[in-house]
Amino acid sequence: MKVTKFTYKNPDERGEVDFEAEVSVENSSDFDIELIRSSMIVVNANGTTVCGSSNDDDNEFISAKDTGEFAVGGWGVSANKDALGGSGKDAKAFISVTTYRREFVKIGTLDFPQKEGDVTEIKKTVSLGGVAEMIGVSCYRNKNNDEGECDIEIRAGMRNTSDNFIARGQITMKLMDQRDAELESSVDYEAFPAKAGHVFQPSFWGLAPGKVKNASFTVTASVFVPVDNFTAEANPTLSEDKW
Repeated sequence: MKVTKFTYKNPDERGEVDFEAEVSVENSSDFDIELIRSSMIVVNANGTTVCGSSNDDDNEFISAKDTGEFAVGGWGVSANKDALGGSGKDAKAFISVTTYRREFVKIGTLDFPQKEGDVTEIKKTVSLGGVAEMIGVSCYRNKNNDEGECDIEIRAGMRNTSDNFIARGQITMKLMDQRDAELESSVDYEAFPAKAGHVFQPSFWGLAPGKVKNASFTVTASVFVPVDNFTAEANPTLSEDKW
């Protein structure tokens, strides 16, 4: 990993000094990278932490055997000039990056319950890349709420079957009407310690009964498995950007 940018700005009117960092990472694996977890700790000249941040980014994509460049640590990395000894010129950053590949599985189609009190199910357990499994999905329809809208409860269980930590297990549900047009979607995710499980509860609100006649959900699931880890240290230069 190469640090391609680590800059600080002059203090603003509140005395805050902003830091920005970007890195270049080579993906030497045979897998595409679809999640990047980065962190940055900034210390002053005494080696004391003054600020930092961490970030999960699933918008970046690095193809197998390719190189990607991206910002690290998220936004709002700043410290007061007094904590820095007057400016950011003597600061130092410790940067860490972990890259993840994605195991993606189509779980199936789940009918929308057509009457109050109905339950629909996906009655199967599906393996997710051999490291986790989805243990079925259910949807229960309560009585309509006071506004006459559908009130549903969705439950989907995922279990980490491996001995390793999974940074993110994710379920995505899309509600499709009878003409196969998407009405709503919901994404939920959770971190999984080894052998741990979690019940997802995707939410859908404001559904008029007429809109969901003969509707259904498409259900997919993903787990993100670590590929590589990178660390670097850097000293900043003064940014040319003005306030």
